[in-house]
Amino acid sequence: MTIHKLIYWPHLICGVLAGILIFIMSVTGVLLTYERQIIAWAESDYDTAVPADAPALPIDEIITMNRENMGERDLRSVKIENNPEAPVVVRGGDYFYINRYNGEILGNGPKDVKYYLSELRGLHRWLAMEGESRATARIFTGAANLMFLFIVLSGMYLWIPRVVNWQNVKKVLFFRKTRSSRARDFNWHNVMGIWSAIPLVVIIATAAVFYYSWANKLVYTLAGEEPPVRGQAAENDVEPVTFDQLIPFETMFQKAAERRENWTSITMTYPKETDENVHFSIDTGTGGEPQKKADLYLSRANGETVKWEPFQDYSAGRQARSYVRFLHTGEALGIIGQTIAGLVSLFATVMVWTGLALAYRKYVRPLTKKKRTPAPGRQSE
Repeated sequence: MTIHKLIYWPHLICGVLAGILIFIMSVTGVLLTYERQIIAWAESDYDTAVPADAPALPIDEIITMNRENMGERDLRSVKIENNPEAPVVVRGGDYFYINRYNGEILGNGPKDVKYYLSELRGLHRWLAMEGESRATARIFTGAANLMFLFIVLSGMYLWIPRVVNWQNVKKVLFFRKTRSSRARDFNWHNVMGIWSAIPLVVIIATAAVFYYSWANKLVYTLAGEEPPVRGQAAENDVEPVTFDQLIPFETMFQKAAERRENWTSITMTYPKETDENVHFSIDTGTGGEPQKKADLYLSRANGETVKWEPFQDYSAGRQARSYVRFLHTGEALGIIGQTIAGLVSLFATVMVWTGLALAYRKYVRPLTKKKRTPAPGRQSE
């Protein structure tokens, strides 16, 4: 058996076995391409005009006057944007969009839009399954993702013409006029596969990190450090210490804003009673660019900086892991990266369709034709 056939048959088998799941993940990937921008556009309905004679209320006052209306559940975060018209967003049991000038709760945000996108993500990740079925679905989608990685890598070899010259290369490198649907599918399958191969390898490989712990550990190992150990609580019989909030949140937000003049959003993790410091995430990008984020920890007792950690100061492993999340969606490279990710996901849907169509014509249709051929003695005269 030649090397070409040795690679071709696993390529074909993986495509047939995982084709439907790859198609579903690719279609949903296309629909989720501009998820962040869609949510931001929907949230703009909660923007308010800036009053001429009314300054923004302090964050502490906004929280205090609305605490009862936000339910009994603990608050989780408070987010402000560097846009005077944008509301303050407080997250507790729900999201609360609050007018920063009069403290009025404007609503719970674009829940319908977020629900639709959340359902798409569920379909993308675990086929929209719930409960115990979700873990089972993840086994199949994770396996299909790995098969897709092999399909793309093996396809990079299979597209190389047996006789390498420019005349043959351009036949599979560019779209061309064809005389049959089979030739068209073959051309589309190769062209889209070639031009999307590298971005697809990045998208698929980063997805493996979400499915498999070994892939997550590999990211840290390749970065030259030990993977973090999670889920192991330290045994401690000492009574937990509680801390009072002695410095207003408003003062802390102002200190966070002074760290980066070009900040776009600041998110405060609402402190628990046992938290000695308050954590702020300062973003100077669109929200999906990890290299433009920084962490700031301020003391609840005096408001002094306890820790300032921009992305550049993260360990190599943490930087790599942060990039993985947003390279998968292309967001780490901004709107251009998102567009490329969406485009190659669209190409992937066509590649699945054309690949299955080619396999059907070559291996299934001849069998059906043989079955339909009447016996010689029964042919009509």
